[in-house]
Amino acid sequence: MLVTQASKRFDMQSLVVFAAKLPPAPQVYGRLVAAINDGDCSLDRMAGLVRLDASLAAQLLRVANSVMFGFRTQASSVEEAVLRVGLKELHRIVGLCAASMAFQSDMAVYATRAERLWDNAVTTAVAMEKLCQTTGGDAALGYTAGLLRSIGKMVLARSAGGAVAAYPDDGTPLPEWETRAFGCHHAQVGAALCELWRLPKPIGSAIRDHLQPAANPGSTVSAHLLNLAGYQAANLGCGLPGEAALWTGGPARYEKTGLDDVRIEVLQAETRLEVARMKDMLAVIREG
Repeated sequence: MLVTQASKRFDMQSLVVFAAKLPPAPQVYGRLVAAINDGDCSLDRMAGLVRLDASLAAQLLRVANSVMFGFRTQASSVEEAVLRVGLKELHRIVGLCAASMAFQSDMAVYATRAERLWDNAVTTAVAMEKLCQTTGGDAALGYTAGLLRSIGKMVLARSAGGAVAAYPDDGTPLPEWETRAFGCHHAQVGAALCELWRLPKPIGSAIRDHLQPAANPGSTVSAHLLNLAGYQAANLGCGLPGEAALWTGGPARYEKTGLDDVRIEVLQAETRLEVARMKDMLAVIREG
């Protein structure tokens, strides 16, 4: 007997409604990334953005006052915390906090637990950062693209509201199943969300095309790199249901990224080590 997939088509025009249901931290992170990209990164501006979310501000203060930074006195304000950690670490810490808050609920419709989604986001972000550093891309924007790669799933999961049967994880590629269930796939929603949050355009375009970049001649190098970052995250034990068949191999990977198997393996090993080094920071963030 043919089983019909329950569906609930997602209206992109209603994206702002569902985005508003997400925790505020990812939106704050998006504004912070945009400000840094525009060069508007004064101490007051950065602190003001962080203070938009009280939970985010508290987490930043916890990290800044942790043993990782080794200050003898405690930072008593967001401004002092921002000054202590520096711009690069601020970008990373706020991103991790945002991911922690966004990916804190299991997604039954995707047969995915929150812990796995969190691990995948962090590992993909670090992998993408290193890939961009190696190929001459913008490592900060790459890190953000990796961290927000699956944010569209959160929107679709919330819009489903129990009206969509869970992904069967039967080998059907996830975008194919999503398109049948919602009329679009999560990468398209994620890219639209990046536009709504006014993130730098390279982030949205990388997310939009990364699932099958070889199928689109207009895909950017960043989209191919993000696909490779997803592949590396899966190799490191952080893959997500329905995505294994999406990671591009063969000539397309080498042609578009300029990397070879040896370099890819080295970067994957470096990613494993970097994620391991970040465990202390992750533990401090998760205390909240």
